[in-house]
Amino acid sequence: MNNPPIPEHGNALTVGWMQQALSAGGGDFPTIKDIVVEDVGAGSGTMSQVLRCTMTYRDDAAQAPESVVIKLSSSDKTSLRIAKILSMYKREYLCFRQLAPQMRIGLPALVYGDFEDTSHRFVMVLEDLCDMEKVDQITGASATRAKRVIRGVAELHGQFWNKLEQPPLSDFFASAGLPRRWLSPLLYLVFLAPCLERFGNLFSDRMRSLAEAYGPRLFDHMNGLATGPQTLTHGDFRLDNMFFGAADTDDFTVIDWQVAGLAKDGLYDVAYFMVTSVPTEVRRRIERTALEEYHSIVCSMGAKDFTFEECWRRYRQNMLGMLVPCICACGGLDMTNQRVRMLGETMVQRTLAAIEDLDADEFLPTRNGFLTTTNVLSILSSCAYKAYKLAYTLYKTLAGKSPRT
Repeated sequence: MNNPPIPEHGNALTVGWMQQALSAGGGDFPTIKDIVVEDVGAGSGTMSQVLRCTMTYRDDAAQAPESVVIKLSSSDKTSLRIAKILSMYKREYLCFRQLAPQMRIGLPALVYGDFEDTSHRFVMVLEDLCDMEKVDQITGASATRAKRVIRGVAELHGQFWNKLEQPPLSDFFASAGLPRRWLSPLLYLVFLAPCLERFGNLFSDRMRSLAEAYGPRLFDHMNGLATGPQTLTHGDFRLDNMFFGAADTDDFTVIDWQVAGLAKDGLYDVAYFMVTSVPTEVRRRIERTALEEYHSIVCSMGAKDFTFEECWRRYRQNMLGMLVPCICACGGLDMTNQRVRMLGETMVQRTLAAIEDLDADEFLPTRNGFLTTTNVLSILSSCAYKAYKLAYTLYKTLAGKSPRT
C-alpha cells in the first residue's frame, strides 16, 4: 500500500489518513470509526508537533491500540529551519528504523513512519506510553529514579562503546550524517545575549564572566572532549523524554531521539541529565555513587582502559559544556509559554550550581601562542559577540524594552 501524504498539521490527521498509515505500517488494524486529536507537546520545549490520537473502531478491537502518539515536523519556521540544518527529524526517523531494533534501552514501538528528504518534513506514529509514569522535570527526579536513569544510559553507552565504525552505527552515521561542529559555537554566541537578558539575574559574576569567555573557546573545548572514548548518545537525555513503569519495576523508556548519535563523549548524557532533571541537592548527594555505578556498567560491557578517575574527570569536563544547551535553549526558545520559561529558569540554576560545585571552569581552554588559527578565531568570535551584544541591547532599547528584563 502507498504511504499517505506527510501531514503538516494535526488537522490533517483524519480517519482516512490514520487508516492508511496504520495499514502501510504493516499492522492488521480494524476499521477506524473516529479519532480525537490532542496536542500533548505544548510546554515541553519540543522541536516537533506531538499529538495523541485516540481512536474508536467500528468492530471489536480488543487487540487494537486505543491511542497512538504522532510526531510531525514543527509548524514554526525557525524551528523547522534549525531542525533541517541539524538533520534532527532525519536523525530520529533513522534511529527508529536502523538502531531501535538492536538497542538495549527502551524505546516506544514505531507503528508507522515516513520522511521527505527535500523538505525534511516527517511523521512518526508511535506506541502511546500513557500507561507509564512521567516525572515532572521541574520537580526533578528522586535519588532512586535518578540512579535508575544513569544505569540505563550506562547500558546504552556500554553497548556501543567505541563502535561508531561498526554496523549498525556506521550505517546510521552514513545515512544521518555527522554534526556540523561549527554550529555549536555559532549558535552559542547568537543566543548568549538573549539568554543573559532573560535570566541574567541567576548568573553570579563568576558565572557571567565564564559564560562570555566560553563562547570564543567553545570549539577548543569540543576538540578536547572528542579525543576520548566515543559511543552512541541520546543528546537530549532529560525527564521530559522519559517514561517509567511501576515503582516496583525497572521499566524505563526514552523518547525523542532527534539529536541522537552525535558521537559525543557518553558522559555528556550523564551531565545533561544531572543539570536538567535532578534537583541540585539530590545531585550533590548521589553524584559520586551514580558515577561509580555508571563506570562499573560500561566497563563490564567492554570499556577498556577507562579508569574511574578518567570517568569523573570527563564528567566534570562535560559539565562545563552544559553551558551550550543551557544558553542555546534559554536564549533561543520562545519563552512566552510559562512552563517553557520555568524549564529554562530551572536549567540555568541547576547548570550554574553544578559548574560551580565541580569547579568545571578549570576546563576552560587557555589561549596558547599568538597568531594560531584557534586564537585568531577566538578573537574574532569574541569581537563578533561584543558587537552582537551591543546591537541587541540597542535594538531592545529602541523597541522600548529593558535589555535586562
